[in-house]
Amino acid sequence: AVASTNATIAAACVTECLKIATSAYNYLDNYMMFNNVDGVYTFAFSSERKENCLACSRCTQELSFSLSDKLQVFLDKIGDDTGFNLKKPTLTTVLSGENRTLYMSNLAQMEETLRPNLEKTFKELEFVSGQEVVVTDPGVKMPVHFKLS
Repeated sequence: AVASTNATIAAACVTECLKIATSAYNYLDNYMMFNNVDGVYTFAFSSERKENCLACSRCTQELSFSLSDKLQVFLDKIGDDTGFNLKKPTLTTVLSGENRTLYMSNLAQMEETLRPNLEKTFKELEFVSGQEVVVTDPGVKMPVHFKLS
């Protein structure tokens, strides 16, 4: 199996070199699928990426809140947005140079301890304009960064 995989990759590399050298065909951009079930079939296409995609980009999502809003309002807003697909979010931030967990819903004891934070305003939590909140969740593969303005 290893030798045949190596041979397949080598053949694909040689094929791509010939395409580039002769300019006879479109060459591979960033993806190739190899299927050896019923004969040999390869397909190449260019994968495109949304600039604000939550799965593959690390761009910060901007949300507008006032310092008098409660953390629960923030949690409700990101929970209601279908693009985030949050099930049991954990909210963290950096305050005065220290990492601080604001809310954690996936561990019962931590959720109980941190639940009072949901009723606190951003001002009570010592937030400033431009504060960044990082949200992790089992339903989202990568942490999502929110900048509050």
